[in-house]
Amino acid sequence: MYRNMILVCHAADGHIADGDRQGIRRVLDWSESVANVELSGCESYEIVLVDGGKLELDAPGLDGNRSFHHMELFFDTSEVTPGVLTLIYELMHGGGFGLMDSVEASQFIVSQPQQVAYFPRLPEMPRLVRNSRDLGHTLGHPIP
Repeated sequence: MYRNMILVCHAADGHIADGDRQGIRRVLDWSESVANVELSGCESYEIVLVDGGKLELDAPGLDGNRSFHHMELFFDTSEVTPGVLTLIYELMHGGGFGLMDSVEASQFIVSQPQQVAYFPRLPEMPRLVRNSRDLGHTLGHPIP
């Protein structure tokens, strides 16, 4: 089964903001968990990880001058590897994005303490994760 997650960026005042393009590019270029990144469509990237994990990243605005407010991740839930979770966490942290586990999510997942106040209140306060292991537990994919 495939899973779709949305990464959204908000400013300190709670309004939607541009994510850190340089931070995301840095993650894609230098992450130790990434083996290969290939353009798979207009602003979409197929990413293969060192541990065999795979995901697709749709990042409208990453390579241009237009707004860069959100990204989407697609991956096979039966093939979630530690590398997949590490890359998701690095994208969140490197770009200043909060994660919505699904469009029906009741809370954002954030990687920086100050972001807890940045994101609009859904039924639940944003949940802070401090590393990929915390993220794995939160998403129901604990890292062994």
